[in-house]
Amino acid sequence: MVGYILAGIVIGPAGLGLTAESAALSSIGEIGVVLLLFALGLEFSFEKLVTLRKHVFGLGAVQVSVTTITVSLVASLVFDLASVSAILIGGAVAMSSTAMCLKVLAGANALGSPAGRMAIWVLLFQDLAAVGLLLMHDSATGTAEGRGVATMIGGAAALVALLFIARGPLQALARWTATQRDPELAQLLALAIAFGSAIAATSVGLSPALAAFAAGMIIGEGDARHVVEKEIRPFRDLFVGVFFIGIGVQLPLGLIPDVWPAVLIWLAILIIGKALIVILLGMLFGEEAQVMRRAGMILGHGGEFGLMLVSVSLSSGLISDMVAGPILLAIGISMPIGSILVRRAARSGAGVD
Repeated sequence: MVGYILAGIVIGPAGLGLTAESAALSSIGEIGVVLLLFALGLEFSFEKLVTLRKHVFGLGAVQVSVTTITVSLVASLVFDLASVSAILIGGAVAMSSTAMCLKVLAGANALGSPAGRMAIWVLLFQDLAAVGLLLMHDSATGTAEGRGVATMIGGAAALVALLFIARGPLQALARWTATQRDPELAQLLALAIAFGSAIAATSVGLSPALAAFAAGMIIGEGDARHVVEKEIRPFRDLFVGVFFIGIGVQLPLGLIPDVWPAVLIWLAILIIGKALIVILLGMLFGEEAQVMRRAGMILGHGGEFGLMLVSVSLSSGLISDMVAGPILLAIGISMPIGSILVRRAARSGAGVD
């Protein structure tokens, strides 16, 4: 992800000027968001959430809540923002990069370490909370476009009900597809489920990405998950890469001379402030201070869903350029710094450092 963002910066207006932000680039990136949330839904089966409910909805829920509320209150006072806009900023700051953390921790054989497990529980809730924040964004912008919140919630409930009805046939189809051992059939099934749910949601004025997430959760409970997950991954990685290239293209590096104090403040909040919140909350939960220091290092950075929340809020007009610019820059800068911190924490936890 860091490489994709840097590539976008290099080819964008702030770099070589080979490309500029365009509707086509945004549309391709939106496909990546749909596939990313669909794949995330596969990981969030109801069975898995029930198994990990005490851990995920314990420290994870408190970390997201405390960070979101604290940052949103300050942002609301400083920037005179509406409540929804302030909460979206706070939620974006609360997010860390699940993909980066998992990859670095796995590379250091630290997924099973105490700090690694703690971080994963928090990351799971962050990802789940990101879906709720995206729904909040869609409800706010939908109301502005003449669609009431009650109408959107009713449409979402109807869509989820239809997906539950279709679950049995889809899982039977997936099992049959697996017996055929034909990769093309499996790819078509995975893409049909992801994009079919997204198109159905769009037709009733709902978020295609959130519909794809719901479809992933429902499919993720059965044997169909293994067939779908394997085949969706290459498409997800490709289109999500385009999404992050688009983020790099959009990063307003030209603002740095004017807003660098704000960027530094947001960086301090993301790296130091969030780490301190994780450490203090973990100790209140009775965890060892040393374990929580490593967990704080792992989680002290911005993430892909934070970029996504700020980006969509900027596009929809909920957040202005002058507010969103420094936050986007800080999140983008914090990710390569975060990868170094995650690696250091993982090695320290393994006794290598």
